[in-house]
This record gives sequence, structure tokens and C-alpha cells, in this order.
Amino acid sequence: MQRIIFEENSERLKVTIPLQRQWFFWLSYTGMLLIWLVATGWAAVALQRIFASGNFGFQGLFLLAWFAILLLLAFGWWYLGRQVWRRWQYYMAQREILFFYKDRLVVRRPLSLLGVTEGYSWAHVSPFRFDPKYSSVVFEYGSLRVPIGLTLPKDEALALLGELNGRFFPNYEEE
Repeated sequence: MQRIIFEENSERLKVTIPLQRQWFFWLSYTGMLLIWLVATGWAAVALQRIFASGNFGFQGLFLLAWFAILLLLAFGWWYLGRQVWRRWQYYMAQREILFFYKDRLVVRRPLSLLGVTEGYSWAHVSPFRFDPKYSSVVFEYGSLRVPIGLTLPKDEALALLGELNGRFFPNYEEE
């Protein structure tokens, strides 16, 4: 557990967990992100050409319906791009930082100034446990299972599990 860094001050505990790159996921999401960016650029150029030409192909009500459908597709396309972007940042990060405050748990995967940050209220966080499916430490937040330190070796994950449960759930005994 020497690679995991614990820093504590009066308001929070900070736990830094090193991560190894998962190349398959990283390459997959990099490809999806590039495809999304190229397709978005192509669509923007195509729309610009249509508007510049003035030849919309429909009149009146059909033109309005076409714009409404285009807006719905644009929203779905933006949402897809946002999800791919977040997953790419998730797999690009080299470390995971856990911030334990009195009222919340914050899980951060920094990527320079970017990165994925998620916050969880302590009222809904379950005790930490080892999940053989992920081969890592997990906690439940309501019905959501949140893995921590996915690339840690099993012995380090179990040591982290003991430290976190000993500190935040001292009366919890795993069945």
C-alpha cells in the first residue's frame, strides 16, 4: 500500500490512488471521440452550405418540421459526444483522488485542468467492500455501484479496503 498516498487536514482526508492505463478502453474511446469530432465538423460544414445556398428543399411547415427534427438530433448528438468525452477522460487519467469530507465523498480522476469529478452524500454511501467482478474496492451509492482503484493489485485493494472501512465504517463487518 506504499503507492497509495494519504493526506489529512482539519477539513478532509485526501487519498491518491495511482492507476494504470487500460489500453483497450483508452483506444476505443479515443476512436469514438475522433469519429464524433469528424462527424460533427462534417455536419457543421454541410449545414453551412445548405444555409448559404438558400435552397432548403422544403417550404413553410415542412421547413419548420425539418428544423425541429434537426434540433432534436443535434441535442442527441451533443449528449452522445458529452458521454464519450467523459469516458475518454475517465480512462485517460493516471490517478484517482478521493476526498473524504464530513458530509460528502468526492471521487476525482484528474486530467490536467479537466477530468471527471463526482460527489456522493455520506447519507447514501454504503461501507466499502471488495467486488470480485471488478477486482477492486467498490461502494454502493443507492443503487449505483462505484468502483475505486480499478487497476490496483488485489493485496493493495484489500489493504485500502481495510483502511477505509476502519476509518469510516468501524462497526461494519463483511459477511
